[in-house]
Parts: sequence; structure tokens; C-alpha cells
Amino acid sequence: MVAITLILLTLVYFEFSFIWLSLIILIAIRVFFLRQRKLLLLWIVLVVIWLSWLTCWNKAQLANRLQHNEQLSDQHIIVAPDEIQVDGDLVKFKGRWQEKNQRIQGYYRLQSLSEKSKWLHQAQTADLTVSGDFSSVSGPTNENQFDYQRYLGSQRIVNQVFVKKMVLKSHINSITLTDLIARLHELRWQLLKQLDQLDNPLKSYGQLLLLGYYNADYDQQIQQINQLGLLYLFSLSGMHVFYLLRVIRWLFTYLKITRETYEWFCLLLLPIYAVLGGLSASLLRAVLMSWLIIFFQRLKLRLSGVTAECLVLIVNLAYSPLLLFSLGFQLSYLLTFILLENKNLNQIKLGIKLNCYSLPLILWHTYQWNLLTGLLTIAIMPIFDWLIVPTVVCGTLLPFTAVIANYFLNLVVMAFDLLAKLPFVITFGKPPLILVVGTIIILNILEFSRKKQLLWSAIIVAYLITGSMIRLPLKDEVVYFDIGQGDCTLIRRKFNQALTLVDTGGKVSFNHEKWRQRHSKTNGETVVANYLLSKGITKIDNLFLTHQDADHTANFDSIVHKIKIQRVLVPDGMQKVSSFIRRRRQAEVMPNQILAISTEKYHQVAGLTLLHPFGSGKGTNEDSLTLWFKLAGVSFIISGDLDQAGEKEIIQQHPNLRVNVLKTGHHGSKTSTAASYVSQLNPKLAIISAGKNNRYGHPNRETLSTLKHFNVPYICTAEAGMIKIYPAKDKITVWTVNDY
Repeated sequence: MVAITLILLTLVYFEFSFIWLSLIILIAIRVFFLRQRKLLLLWIVLVVIWLSWLTCWNKAQLANRLQHNEQLSDQHIIVAPDEIQVDGDLVKFKGRWQEKNQRIQGYYRLQSLSEKSKWLHQAQTADLTVSGDFSSVSGPTNENQFDYQRYLGSQRIVNQVFVKKMVLKSHINSITLTDLIARLHELRWQLLKQLDQLDNPLKSYGQLLLLGYYNADYDQQIQQINQLGLLYLFSLSGMHVFYLLRVIRWLFTYLKITRETYEWFCLLLLPIYAVLGGLSASLLRAVLMSWLIIFFQRLKLRLSGVTAECLVLIVNLAYSPLLLFSLGFQLSYLLTFILLENKNLNQIKLGIKLNCYSLPLILWHTYQWNLLTGLLTIAIMPIFDWLIVPTVVCGTLLPFTAVIANYFLNLVVMAFDLLAKLPFVITFGKPPLILVVGTIIILNILEFSRKKQLLWSAIIVAYLITGSMIRLPLKDEVVYFDIGQGDCTLIRRKFNQALTLVDTGGKVSFNHEKWRQRHSKTNGETVVANYLLSKGITKIDNLFLTHQDADHTANFDSIVHKIKIQRVLVPDGMQKVSSFIRRRRQAEVMPNQILAISTEKYHQVAGLTLLHPFGSGKGTNEDSLTLWFKLAGVSFIISGDLDQAGEKEIIQQHPNLRVNVLKTGHHGSKTSTAASYVSQLNPKLAIISAGKNNRYGHPNRETLSTLKHFNVPYICTAEAGMIKIYPAKDKITVWTVNDY
């Protein structure tokens, strides 16, 4: 009850919901009706103490956060070698900012291949003297977008720096605890480099399971495991800690070393291994649980696994309450508790139970579920426990077994690849919180209830109804994504009668040398495709690419590999442009899926009115598609980067054209949004899609003055984030990410 109370209080404090509050009230009522005054008093004291601690912790975080962007010079950051990641020409690192006495996330763009080589071989703790732009870490600006601010906050990082100038030198060693830990980080880096010499997949499995390091080479395998719904296995990957302790115990027994010496050795070794293992949530849970059990044995006391887990959970939450919001943390503690409470269950029943408990959490975070997961869990758990983990341990620690280990792991990877390609993935969408919480509560009630059939029926019906509601929205909506300095708009008709995407967003990509190429995901995946999947959308009927500029089309490839596109519509002539042909081939879109359009050929297309271009061109700004459409009595217009000359031609061709919601051209640039254009259209609202602090100064003052002159209010994605318009009977309802 103590652990549940602290979890609920943490959830209420950082993400208030009446669901969490109601559960706390239910616990309070339960404690009250036990009629034990001491217990009630202790519970109240616990609540007060925990809320006080959360307040102090959060205030400390807020006090560390920079209120404004600052350009600072000669700042010192201490960085351990294993906290440096090099991706193409970008260095990402985490370190301690000496002047502010806090951890910070840093970014630095490499200038040369030799400089990259120096960073890749940085084996010692570095003392960086940097100058650059310091700012607080921003939160998500789109619905259901990954919360990077909360993720870094769970590591007690609230600020970041984009380094412009840097001097790197080795850190001077001392005998402080901080420097001793730094030596462990250096040792971890050396171990990672040793494992890096192994062949894949043993290299990647070893780095991930033993040292908690995510290798970019392992991305495809992680995606396969995630797609099969087996991600929780790696959330329980602390299991190798128990193998390690067994091996040490066997060795000590063989050498006839006393049990007392073994226990003291483990108490010293486990904290060291926690640092070497990367301090992941699952590893910390396993290490601290083992440490506590051994420590209590030294005191001649018995500590159960469940009690140890609860104590470790409390310690973790006290150190960083925001850890509670990560999927790895949630699965690790929840499923470990189930394993501890169901030691006597056979493999089939245990696999089913683990699946049932993990389903709502995985859907909440990933929106998808694989129908094979249930069967795979039953089959893979003993393979993972008794074959994969021991194979990785032996293959990495005993070099003469590496070839055999790699052979076996290759078979595992091939099996995962084959199974992941089977069409058994269901995109459910993001369930409401009440369904997630309700499922876990009902699953607990099923442990002792006699009305199992009724409760199972309730769960199944709830998921069927919720899935239908997610997939069949009752309202039309137009979604303007905050895609940075670019454009991407979703037009979604109620009941998903038609799904249209206009542009994809993206960044300008120059022909860099190969060493500069990065492997990071595009915001086409992390923002657009992620949002579509969260709404249960796996297919787009029509994708309009208004013109060929990268900030409108560069995410084409990454989105198409996540979301099926039925048809791509481009301005006539653009289909022949080499840059577009290259993008089309990368996206594996066939030529017969491309429709080139102009007003010469089409007036209406995909339920939208085509106003521009008038003829064939080359897909430049001047050829931009301009689309007019109406939803529930509200009219909209989107015009890509069309210039003022093109806008004036449109109103000349259509003198009676009016619109309720105007999407300003070219991100609010002064080259678009002509005064005569705005005057005739007479919009009630203007939407501007522009990147925050973009180098072009968008939206331009002239554009804003034009809108102000005609009394047109505007909303800009740079300030508001994602913008949604819900039209209904000539009424416009506006939603922004701040309302989320």
C-alpha cells in the first residue's frame, strides 16, 4: 500500500488527473475503515512527507532551469567518455556544468573528419571549455510527441547547450568520490570498445544487455522486438545480474571461500556494476534488490523479493520521480512484481498474465500490438532466460565461445525478422487513461474474484468500443503540425471518410560527405507518423506535395515507410524533376501512384478544389499547389510557398473566392500573403507554420501588418505548437498543444 500511495501521489503531482486523485481517495477511505488510528496517522504523515519532498525536488529542478536563452562563454563541463555519442557530424554529450553545479545536455557540430576521430577515441574524462547558446530543454509541441524534456528531467537534466566554440582537455584526477565514479565511466568506455570488436549481433546484444548501451547498429533489431511486443524482456534484462551472482557464488564455493566473504564481495561489486551497466532503470532495480537482500542476510534478517522491490522503487522515485513516466520503468517494476508473486505458475499461465498486464502500457506508449505476442511470450521467455542471456554472457566474457554465440544469436535475429514481417500488427491507437488504469485494476481483481467471465467480457468490450472511437472520430478536423521550419497539414473527415495529408515537412539536406551523415530519426517519424499511429491511422488516402522544396517534401520517405500512402499528388511537371524522382524511389513509391495535377486537367481532386497551378512547371514556389476545401460549413485554403503574383492570379481567376481559415503562404514570408489576396478572401483566422527562432525571421513583420490591417487574428506554430481546427456549422473551434 505504501508503494502504491507514493506512485499515485507522484502521478497526481506531476500529471494531475481525477483518476489518480480518485484512487488516492479510495486508499484513504480503505485506511480509515480499518479503524487503526496509528495506521491512519502514519499514512497521513507519509502523504505529507512525500508531497513535501516532491515539492522540494521540483522546486530545485525549476530553480536550475534557465528562464531565457543565454549566450555564455568559457563555461566548463566535465564529460565522461561513455556519455559521448557521435552521430555523423553531430556530437551529443551529457556532463556536469561546473559553474551551475548541475548536469547538462550538450550538442556540438563537428568541423572535420579528424575532429570526429578524436571524439570517437576520447577514452578519458574530458574537461570542456565551451561557448554557445544555453537554454532550458523544451517540452513536446505536438500531441502524443515524445516528451524529451521529461526524459532528460528523469536524469535531472533541465538545460542544454548548443556549442559554437570548444576547447577539450583531459580532466585532472583527484581522489574524490566524483572522480572515482568517473574512473568507472572510463572503464565502461573501455569495455564498450572491447565489445565493439565483436561481430553483430553479439556486439549489440552484449552492449545492450551487459552495459546498457544502445548501439545505433542495433536499431533494426530493437524495432523488430518492439513490433513483436517483446520489449518488456529488455525491461527485465536485469536478470543477468542474478546469473552473475550465481557464477560468483559457484566460483567462491569452488575456491572454498566463505559465504561471508562472498556476501561482502557482492555488496561491493554490485554498486560498481550498476555504474558499468549504464544505470538503466531495469539494471538499478535488479542491482539494488540483490544488494538489499544480501545486506539483510548479513544482518541475519530475511527480506522478501516483493519488499525489496518496493524499497528500491521508493528509493528510485525519491531520487528522480519523473522516472515513473518511462515505459521501461513501468514494465520493469510491474512485471517483476508479477513474476515474484507468481513463482509457482506454469510457463503458459505466466506468459498470458505478463501479456495482459503489459498490453495497456505498451498501447499507451507505442499504440500498437502484435497478435503473435501472447504465443511468443510463452515460447520466448524460457529461451531468453536460459539461452539468450547466458549466450550473451558467455560469448562476451569467454572469447572462444564468441563464434558459437554469434551463430545462435543470428538465428534468433533471423527468427525475429521473419516474425516481424508477418501481418499480425494491430494499430490500436493511444487508449484513454481510464482504460489503461481500469485494465490493470480489473486484472488485479481477477486474482481473487469468482466472476472472471464477467470481468473478462468487460475488458474485451471496453477495448472494442475504445478502438472504434479512436478510429472513427465524430468530428472533422484539420491539423497543422509543428514540424519546425516546414509545412505539414492533415485533413481528417469524420468517421475517417477521407484522410488527406498536405506536405510532409523536412529539413534542407546538402550533399555532405559520407562521414557527416546522421542516423537520427526525422520529425516525419517522430511527429507526423507518430501522431497518425496514435489515432489508429495506418493509411493516408491522398498525399499532396505542394512543391519540391525540402521543407515540404523531405520527410516523404520516412513517413511512407511508417504510413501507407494510396496516392501522391504533385504539381504538373514536378513528377519529372530529378530530386523528386530520387525521393520517390527512396520511398519505394511506384510511378503509377503519382498524379500530376493542374487546373488545366482538374478542377476538383480528392474532394478538394484545385486553384493553382494553371499549367505545367517544375515544382518551384511559383508552381505551388493551392487547395480550397470546406468542412462542416467552414472553408480552408492552403497554398504551399506560392508567391504574391500567384495569389493575385488566383483572385483574378476567382473573384468571388472567400475563405474562413487562411494558411499563409511561405511560412509567413513577405513574398506571400498579398494585401489584395487577404482583402478578397476575408478570412476569420490565419494559420502560420514556421519554426521557432528560425533564421529567416518568419513570420515577417510585413505579413503580420497585413493581417492586422484587415483585422485577421493569427496563430503561429512557432509559438503555439500543433494547431487543430474543429469546424462545426460555420463555427471554428481552435485547439493548441497547450490545451493538451
